[in-house]
Amino acid sequence: MMIGQLAASTGLPVRTLRFYADAGVLPARERTASGYRLFGPDAVARARLIRTLRELGVGLDDIKRVLSAETSLDEVAAEHVRALDAQIRVLRLQRAVLRAFIGSTDPEELRRMTDLTKLTAEQRRRIVDDYLDAVFGDNPSTVADRLAMGAPELPEDPTPEQVAAWVEIAELLRDPDFVATSRRMAERARAEGPEPDVAQFEVGKAVGELAGPAARAGVDPASADALAVIERLDALSPGPAEDRARRAERIEAFTDRRVGRYWTLVGIINGWAPSQAPEDIVDTWEWYARALRAHA
Repeated sequence: MMIGQLAASTGLPVRTLRFYADAGVLPARERTASGYRLFGPDAVARARLIRTLRELGVGLDDIKRVLSAETSLDEVAAEHVRALDAQIRVLRLQRAVLRAFIGSTDPEELRRMTDLTKLTAEQRRRIVDDYLDAVFGDNPSTVADRLAMGAPELPEDPTPEQVAAWVEIAELLRDPDFVATSRRMAERARAEGPEPDVAQFEVGKAVGELAGPAARAGVDPASADALAVIERLDALSPGPAEDRARRAERIEAFTDRRVGRYWTLVGIINGWAPSQAPEDIVDTWEWYARALRAHA
């Protein structure tokens, strides 16, 4: 059949069929003496298959491989699905970035969001691993293990809040001052010996139960009410009594508001629902340290 007849049978424009023929995916069986292409009876099904695959976004090279039996249609479809999945993930991230940016007027903020969200999951994980390496090195630490296990995992279809949280985390973990502060905490923890025992964990729980309400209520750390809280906590402390000023200094050494912020951001990204916001925990321990100093 002539190319016009093929166009009538398939519903495809002559220009499109000519393009397929020139690309080698729809070869003519022969040519007339005048140079016109003649197509065989299988050209109708072939052209329709090409049109379907092109509508699905499959490239001409892959179509040629299928039609020449170099690969199966199933294999090409699977490859194309993987490619589409990757494109969809990128589009979802781009959509979330733009939604997170709405309301802002800082182009630099949009650039930071775009740059960080274009990273692969492995590259994003590398930011966390680089931080852990810089802080803990090769020294084993339960804190490092906890950070590694609780690393933020940006979902494939993130919300604008999750994108903004990821950008903030990435900037925090790359902040030289935060890295240096974290390293000092880790070095002091190693110098002070093994992990605290169960009794000390119970004291920590009691701090939240007793000092927490006082901090949230705005009780003056230098007041008699604050002293009453301290005395109750003193009675729960295991072992010999410790100087309150020294206890306050230790709390201050291991309390950094940015650490609390980190865990809040991780919770947003990973979809956690914490029983208590990390910032509230920091508020509690900061209040307790001030009260200890006031009544040292």
